[in-house]
Amino acid sequence: MLYNKGQLLSLLPEERVALAEELWSSVEEDVIKISDDEIAFAEERLKLHQQNPNDGMSIDDLKKYFAEKHGF
Repeated sequence: MLYNKGQLLSLLPEERVALAEELWSSVEEDVIKISDDEIAFAEERLKLHQQNPNDGMSIDDLKKYFAEKHGF
């Protein structure tokens, strides 16, 4: 099936965003594969956070760290 790129690009910005979100949602699970190891790692990190919610870095400190280290 072929779509006319010009017609799609002529949609209103809000319509293009809605279309992009719908398209991404339709392929998201196929594109982003998460391994069992990655899930286990995330669950362990969440458990550590729940046990010690005040440990670690605040979101502001994290933003500052990335800005200083990577320039964004």
